[in-house]
Amino acid sequence: MTDKFIKGSNNNIIYVTSCCTNRCIMCCQPPLDEDDSTYHYKRNINLIDTADPETDYVCITGGEPTLSGDLLFDYMHRIWDKMPNSSIHLLTNGRSFANANYVEKFTKEANGKLFVGIPLHSDNYADHDVIAGAKGSFYATLKGLHNLGILGFEIELRVIILKQNYKRLDKIAEFITRNLPFVAQVSFMGLEVIGYAEKNYSKVWMDSECFTINLARAIDILDNSHIQTRIFNIPHCLLPTALWPFACKSISEWKKTNLGICSNCSMIDECCGLFSTSKRYSANLKPIIR
Repeated sequence: MTDKFIKGSNNNIIYVTSCCTNRCIMCCQPPLDEDDSTYHYKRNINLIDTADPETDYVCITGGEPTLSGDLLFDYMHRIWDKMPNSSIHLLTNGRSFANANYVEKFTKEANGKLFVGIPLHSDNYADHDVIAGAKGSFYATLKGLHNLGILGFEIELRVIILKQNYKRLDKIAEFITRNLPFVAQVSFMGLEVIGYAEKNYSKVWMDSECFTINLARAIDILDNSHIQTRIFNIPHCLLPTALWPFACKSISEWKKTNLGICSNCSMIDECCGLFSTSKRYSANLKPIIR
């Protein structure tokens, strides 16, 4: 993880807690049961205090950041005081926002640029809850999304592509256009094979050759509904050329790598690359020669 914030970088990350209310079957950072939010506080404050005031992006992640209590609000205020033009990207499972009292307090504290990233694992409650490892998480997440949407927060939905949901990517897209049309962005994401994703590899991994047709359908549905759509963590060589315009350089520089096979690829500068942390990679990786 980065040791200092860099102006103009999308790698400015503060990790606030390892605790989480979900137990996602593909989680790359398996949660802890003990509260470690104060442990991370000193390092995070140092990152904020030593940052360039012109820094324009900071990601707050975990675990579940809302479980850090008032420390989350302290981080937010310190970031905006030190870096007034910075946009905070808060990665959360969204369940805390189902609580009206929490939403009210959050709204009072969130007085700067904020982009809230929330995972939606399926349009089907049972599938979502199995993936999230938490009964009732689907309805709590949806309630949280609607509460944030009503209040005008900018929301990114994250759909991690798994064996459990790849056949329903187009159905998920239809569900979003009907029930969550207020979201600012939908991001379809490839797996980082570490943590629970490595442990449950045979249960969760699905290679791109199996899901790109459904992914293309999903993106077409969302694009036609004027919902901004992106593809994260999937190299260009694993995608049909029609999807390249949606593919982003999404992997943080501190954990991005390329394999030897990538060295002669003509798209290496545009590609997201690979997670250096992943324990396995697709067998279909290949250089693109143009």
